[in-house]
Amino acid sequence: MLKGVEVVDFLPVVYLRSFKALVLADVHLGYEEELANAGVYVPRFQLNHVKKVLEEAFNAVDVSKLVIAGDLKHSFSGLGKVEKAELIKFFTYVLPKVDEVVVVRGNHDNYLPTLQRRYMFKFTEALPLGEYLIIHGHKDVVEEFSGWRYLIFGHEHPSISLRDSLGKLGKFPCYLVGELSDGREFVTLPAVGAYQTGSRITLNSETYISPILKKHALIRRIKPYIIDEDLGVFELPQLEYLSNYIVG
Repeated sequence: MLKGVEVVDFLPVVYLRSFKALVLADVHLGYEEELANAGVYVPRFQLNHVKKVLEEAFNAVDVSKLVIAGDLKHSFSGLGKVEKAELIKFFTYVLPKVDEVVVVRGNHDNYLPTLQRRYMFKFTEALPLGEYLIIHGHKDVVEEFSGWRYLIFGHEHPSISLRDSLGKLGKFPCYLVGELSDGREFVTLPAVGAYQTGSRITLNSETYISPILKKHALIRRIKPYIIDEDLGVFELPQLEYLSNYIVG
């Protein structure tokens, strides 16, 4: 993992100990409501899932600052009734537990600032913390900010499908840790949202969603870190050594 960046237990969140900052991405509250509006009905547990993740993290580390690296909500076109209710429950839950909540704008976070009238959270395009820069990852902003060494972002929902000689082993959410072409380093966060299963990890830069990975990452040197309830955090070799084992 990156210098000063810790995975908390077996969770899809990282901790910057020097800032007492917990960072997560891609919660997508309101996802079930959007599916229901399209006639697809799934169990509604996204909010409970993220609260469980946060409760475990709060019990494991001392958190002063909670940072959501984009896509706290799901709907592009507005603020759905259920989505708004879940966001209110989310802020009601987290605000008493930390000194500051920061939401870094993601491409799904339209209309979120309307809740700032009632709930004291910071809303920003990017969050610099010393050597670290936290963004969502849906825009190519590598050259827009200076003074950072380590980039933390989401958006990709990374997961890796592996196989052995007998066939497919499974699909696992993962962190992606690697280098940019200018020598700086990054970590891509897995999605916290229970239904956001992830885009596939390959050796082809064109298959990636984030322009950061498409344009700037040294893809072959990326190292995935699987997170799994049974395996824990499992470090894999760089992608260039996994070409015979990646399904995709």
